[in-house]
Amino acid sequence: MRKKETPAYTGAQIEFYGNSVVTVDGCKEILEYEPETVKLNVGRYNIRFVGKNLTLKNLTDKTITVEGCFYNLEFNC
Repeated sequence: MRKKETPAYTGAQIEFYGNSVVTVDGCKEILEYEPETVKLNVGRYNIRFVGKNLTLKNLTDKTITVEGCFYNLEFNC
């Protein structure tokens, strides 16, 4: 019987497209949503995006896209 392969990393995957679009795969919960701040729970830690005119797009079960002008990114354990 063959062993089931487990991925080497099972955390969130974050993809930036310049400083105006980011896609987060592995989002568990939206903790904060304001025009200048978006905070997401991605399991072991939270991610906070700080910027201007931030909007949420393409929300699916675990994937979310944030658009706007990003100034800062914070990881909180």
